[in-house]
Amino acid sequence: MFFTHDIADAFGDWLERGHIQRALIAALPELADAITPDEQRPLLWIRRPAGDTLIVARAADDAAGRWIVGIPDQPAPTLHDVDSPDEVVDIVRDALARPDSRDDQGDGRDIPGP
Repeated sequence: MFFTHDIADAFGDWLERGHIQRALIAALPELADAITPDEQRPLLWIRRPAGDTLIVARAADDAAGRWIVGIPDQPAPTLHDVDSPDEVVDIVRDALARPDSRDDQGDGRDIPGP
C-alpha cells in the first residue's frame, strides 16, 4: 500500500499538532492539564482559568498561515494566522495574560470546549 498525498498531509498535520502542544507545555507548564487535543481533527482546545477556551487549529490549505489561533473576544473572536509553534506560544501567552472575554450572559463560554 502506498500513502496518498492527502494521507501524508493529514499525518503531518497530526505530528505538527503534537509538536505545538509540546511547545506550549514546555513554555507554559501550567497548561499541561488545560490542553485537550481533539480526537477527530488537528485541533487543540486550551481552557483558560476564567472558563473560556482558546483554540489552535490546522488552517485550510488556502489560508495565509498553516495554523489558526482563536481567542474569544467581544464582539467576535479574534483569529490569528500563524506558521510556527513559536508564534502559537507567543499568541497563547499573550491571550492568557489578558483578562478573560465574557459573553453577554457572563458565563465565559463563548467557544464550547471538547
